[in-house]
Amino acid sequence: EWLGRRYRAKPNIVWMSGFDLEPWRYQDIAEEFAAGLRAGDGGAHLMSYAPGGGFSSSYFQNEAWLSFNHIQVWSDYWRAHSLVLADYSRLPAKPVVMAEGAYEAGTEYPSGPITPLIVRKQAYWSYLGGGFHSYGHNDIWRKNAAWRESLDSLGARQLGILARILSSLKWWKLVPDQSVIVRGAGSDETLDVAARSTDGDLVIVYLASSAPVSVDLRSITAATAVRATLVNPENGAESLVGEFPHDSTKQFASPAGSTDAVLILQAK
Repeated sequence: EWLGRRYRAKPNIVWMSGFDLEPWRYQDIAEEFAAGLRAGDGGAHLMSYAPGGGFSSSYFQNEAWLSFNHIQVWSDYWRAHSLVLADYSRLPAKPVVMAEGAYEAGTEYPSGPITPLIVRKQAYWSYLGGGFHSYGHNDIWRKNAAWRESLDSLGARQLGILARILSSLKWWKLVPDQSVIVRGAGSDETLDVAARSTDGDLVIVYLASSAPVSVDLRSITAATAVRATLVNPENGAESLVGEFPHDSTKQFASPAGSTDAVLILQAK
């Protein structure tokens, strides 16, 4: 309560409870933290709960103090989409943040070092699953001597490309929809994911591998033709695939030599 009062007038505060553990452990303490902060700041700031790896704050979904859901995947980075999508679908509806993914260049994970490709996968899985993604780098959280250089790491720069892709489109109209992918969606580390616009004029599919995938173009309802473009998420380079009738199914794949790609389908 004292902390809440002290920072009540500060606009740049987000309160995070939680102990990096399963959310049901020390539940009574977490709820008392939340009650004290709310008593002190009068609800002036957003608040969430930081759980341990592989868990979500949605254990507290029905609590009024939980402003948004917080997810940590730890080493199971491939669970990002399923965890985000699960929280996106919960009621009462609350924003979802995949707040702690596997850190770029992290060496402590059983799955091995975290590459820029894994960084991209976590982010696209999160955004196209209906959530937000928070990036982290090993040198920053550990405060290593090279932390300044890590601000310009490959993964960080490639998430800038993701931001440019989404900001150039009406991303706020997107809803996750895996039914767009008819065949070849893959699973786990190679999961392809899709989201479509509620206006029927846009579909985005993240191709997480080089394997071909069949996409139902009928998700584009705003026109009779569909313009397909592939974007290289490593450098932002775009290539026009072609235009196709919207009442068809079309197979797409990442360009030769690419590990992944972003497929953008637009009403033409």
